[in-house]
Amino acid sequence: MKFNAKKLLLVSSVAAALAGCNSSDDKKDSISLDLRLMETTDIHTNVMPYNYFVSQADNEENLPEWGLARTSLVIAETRKEVANSMLFDNGDLIQGSPMGDYMAALGAEHLKDETHPVYKAMNHLEYDAANLGNHEFNYGLEYLGEALEGSEFPYVSANVWKADDSLEKVSDATEECEVRITEEFYDAAEHMYNPYVILDREFIADDGKAHTVKVGVIGFTPPDIMGWDASNLVCNVVVSDIKKTAEHYVPIMKAEGADVIVAIPHSGLNNNDDEFAENATLHLAYVDDVDAIMFGHDHRDFPNDTGEYGDIPDVDEEKGLINGIPAVMPGYWGAKLGVIDLKLNSKDGGETWSVDHSKSTAALRSLVEGSDGEIEDLVETEHEGTVEYMAETIAEIDVNMNSFFPQVVPDLSMQVVNEAQLHQLKKWKEAGDFADASDDALLLSVSAPFKSGRNGGADYTNIQEGELTNASIADIYVFDNNTPAVLKMTGKDMRNWIEWINSNAYRSLPLADGETFLVEEFPGYNFDAFFGGFDAEGNGLLKYKVNVEKESKYTNIDGFKYDTTDSEQLTSLTYNGVEIADDAEIYVITNNYRASNSDMPGVDNATIVKEDGSIVNRDLVQTYLADLLEEQEGTKLSFPNAKVFELEAPTTTTSVSFASARLEEGFRCADKITGLSTEQEDGTKEGTEGFTIYNFNFDYSGEFNCSAK
Repeated sequence: MKFNAKKLLLVSSVAAALAGCNSSDDKKDSISLDLRLMETTDIHTNVMPYNYFVSQADNEENLPEWGLARTSLVIAETRKEVANSMLFDNGDLIQGSPMGDYMAALGAEHLKDETHPVYKAMNHLEYDAANLGNHEFNYGLEYLGEALEGSEFPYVSANVWKADDSLEKVSDATEECEVRITEEFYDAAEHMYNPYVILDREFIADDGKAHTVKVGVIGFTPPDIMGWDASNLVCNVVVSDIKKTAEHYVPIMKAEGADVIVAIPHSGLNNNDDEFAENATLHLAYVDDVDAIMFGHDHRDFPNDTGEYGDIPDVDEEKGLINGIPAVMPGYWGAKLGVIDLKLNSKDGGETWSVDHSKSTAALRSLVEGSDGEIEDLVETEHEGTVEYMAETIAEIDVNMNSFFPQVVPDLSMQVVNEAQLHQLKKWKEAGDFADASDDALLLSVSAPFKSGRNGGADYTNIQEGELTNASIADIYVFDNNTPAVLKMTGKDMRNWIEWINSNAYRSLPLADGETFLVEEFPGYNFDAFFGGFDAEGNGLLKYKVNVEKESKYTNIDGFKYDTTDSEQLTSLTYNGVEIADDAEIYVITNNYRASNSDMPGVDNATIVKEDGSIVNRDLVQTYLADLLEEQEGTKLSFPNAKVFELEAPTTTTSVSFASARLEEGFRCADKITGLSTEQEDGTKEGTEGFTIYNFNFDYSGEFNCSAK
């Protein structure tokens, strides 16, 4: 076949002319605009820049580096810089600070007449939309519903649904409420909250004119709420997988005309491919048509230059990109503001828009000097009520309590929680629970230091002045959503549990150059320590020793995926001087969060034999202190240290270093407690500044209580 050269030339010329014509028309109709998205997350009712755990004088001298009233100034500055902006909140808003506790104590009935202080502030700041975090469910669905009535902006949560008997169950058992999540489920189930919203916003483009942009906003809650708040949610709501829910709804949002889709998952960032993953932000970046991700839950910063996300494929942590999609996570408590700048283009004169991800950026902004007086005035009543409530004295104590050093010396603040839990366990046993328990079954408790630097160098339990107040209870047990649960296990299970903690918390000695003794990535609130009570002479019944020069039993740990070695760091585990046998029968009381970790060694073979969702573990502490006051017949309580565990390092001749609280009380206690010292050198924890370096030389011959001043 022969081509006609003249015809080919003519066709090419016409095509070129048409292309030139179309190019001119496209250029005429092509416009662009810049859209700034701002995010707060994990405010935890920290509206005021005020530390309710210290005196008013301390607050006046040191303005805390948090609080939505301080973030407000950053929001105002960031808005002024651009013509077009939107503001979102990621969740964990109504719980987590003394003000949150105070409001919860007033109850849902109070919220029928009064707007929750967080919404007084946020309505003033004119948020565009918000997502539900896991802690929104801590106080129950009724309280949450009344609180949300105060919001003047829409809420979204795509993966929380109403429980319905007509939905297909996983099991036919009459008491079974777990629903089978299939593609049909998404069409049959009814949402508890709006899954998404599409907001029509007028924005100024580069042609100087206002154009309508349809901004779709979709939110997600961690599926783990079904375990964390089981007493409030089981048989009341159903939760679906984050990624699958996004894959279902994002195309629907596009079909309904969304030009831009912003995903707001209350979910952290790690490298996993698990269904129903708690941390599923990475998954969302691979869902087509998601244009920006504003995430939270982890209380970390993204973008950052710490290298903590460097091993996750397609994550550029310095630029704030996940699979090329701009993303931010602005820490916690309003200490930072997340900012994403999107470049939007239109080829039809502003009728429709698309996002140019290659020209979009992500960044975090820190606080500026001062605080917003208007917001402080809006929440003044609730603030003053919180101050008065937290200052009420419960009892005098003979020691100060803190959580500065729980991984290296037996910690008294953690022991008080264990004492309270064990107190309740024995009450249940005396009331007839665990009737099939053998006569020699051991009753134990396990807890962790819930304030141990997660939120900076001052975020530690720090009870001074020789007294316990209402604030002290919140200081000791920060999570007011934990409910008690009892596990039945064996001595071998208990050993595995302790080995799991050792393997996660410590690096085996000797350390390599640049290594720290404590594994900073392992959060303190997961550092479990067991407790068995006291004998008649006041000595701790449970004792165990850990040789940190031995190899860890569990290695290559990634979540609850790990390799198991033959090594054991636990060299001794005794109760009342007798080694605990592998087949020993043990009942251990803990919280529902820990009891639900069925993939964790030690818990994996245990059986939950009692749960009580009607009370919270923090209340156990309050009740125990009241019973102790009555028992000791006075207003001053004594707290001997049970000295439960010791770390052994037989051939180590030098001390090891670790980062902890940058607080005067921390320095003072390091001088009082055997084996500890500090030169008050500045240090970092997980790349975050604001901590102090402490030294420990494995000396357990002396005192571990920090005496009252």
